[in-house]
Amino acid sequence: MSERSGKRVLLDLEPEQLAAELAAAGQPAYRTRQVLEWIHGQGVLDPHLMTNLPLPLRDWLGLQFEWRPLKLEAQQHSADGSIKYAWRTPGGAPVEAVLMPNFDYGTVLCVSSQSGCPLNCGFCQTGRLGLREQLSAGLILQQLCEAELLSGAEVDRVVFMGMGEPLLNLKAVRRAVATLTSDQGRGWSARRISISTVGLVKPLRELALAFPRVNLALSLHFTTAAKRRRHMPGAEPGPDCLAEALHFFRRVNGGKVSVEYALLDGLNDRDRDARRLAEFSRLRGVDVRGDLAMEAEEHPLPARQQPLPLHVNLIAYNPIAAAPQYQPSGEERVSEFARLLRDEGVPVTVRRSRGADIAAACGQLGSELAD
Repeated sequence: MSERSGKRVLLDLEPEQLAAELAAAGQPAYRTRQVLEWIHGQGVLDPHLMTNLPLPLRDWLGLQFEWRPLKLEAQQHSADGSIKYAWRTPGGAPVEAVLMPNFDYGTVLCVSSQSGCPLNCGFCQTGRLGLREQLSAGLILQQLCEAELLSGAEVDRVVFMGMGEPLLNLKAVRRAVATLTSDQGRGWSARRISISTVGLVKPLRELALAFPRVNLALSLHFTTAAKRRRHMPGAEPGPDCLAEALHFFRRVNGGKVSVEYALLDGLNDRDRDARRLAEFSRLRGVDVRGDLAMEAEEHPLPARQQPLPLHVNLIAYNPIAAAPQYQPSGEERVSEFARLLRDEGVPVTVRRSRGADIAAACGQLGSELAD
């Protein structure tokens, strides 16, 4: 329900719900297919542009539902081609998404699952906002539709790496993913979707079972429980628990798993950190136990297991004014850290963040629309 208009958000409806609404309004069954094709096939969020619908139905749809509850406040263009979009929810909470073109695999959209974030990681601007609002599936999907409408680009992949912790809003995230992968939605392969988490063991298990073959990115950043507890107070602190959860995910899900690691000068970039990260990434000697083991036996992957170790993405940290104590590692240290991982047999990519010049890079979202 949109707080501004009091109407239901059309993008929040599942196909069956939309079909029921249209049937109750006396419309034939095929109208549902037509409306969904306009939305997810053509990217149209205005019923009056749906030219194969009769005019009375277009008027009814416009009066009955809220089509674009997120209201655009700003868009900024980076020198690297990225675009940051900033909206407000009907309740006034800020939401940002980042469109990133020109990857080898096409155009990527980084979407938000919450306004703000409740986990309070010390080095992240979004976490300093606290949780402003949970986003519905419709508000998540609108970010995709709006980004394509505004840019004229066709998005090839979606990553849940914007504002918020997706595992704390799994119901809405699941609905959005179901729409993206449904034949009545975009019909995407789940491999075109990545979900990021700082590491929350219980919802990670639910994610593994609920999202077959979706990609998972674990924001690890520290290899000891003490440092994760100090700098990431809302996350699961123990690397051992996280390793067990990742092992479970790979046993039952089939999606790719990567480890995201932002290099912070003097905090997590020493040789010993690289050795611990390599050990974590190999998951050697890790198995699932207790309830996880029983669930893994009930949901075995068909035959092929993904090879170990996990892929590590080293991220150049993007400083934020609110936390000057966190600074990025130097280029030489980044190169040496990556070399140490490769020498340990760990596949590694050094990622250069997009959109840092417009505060659109990892950890920077929410810096300009907090109030």
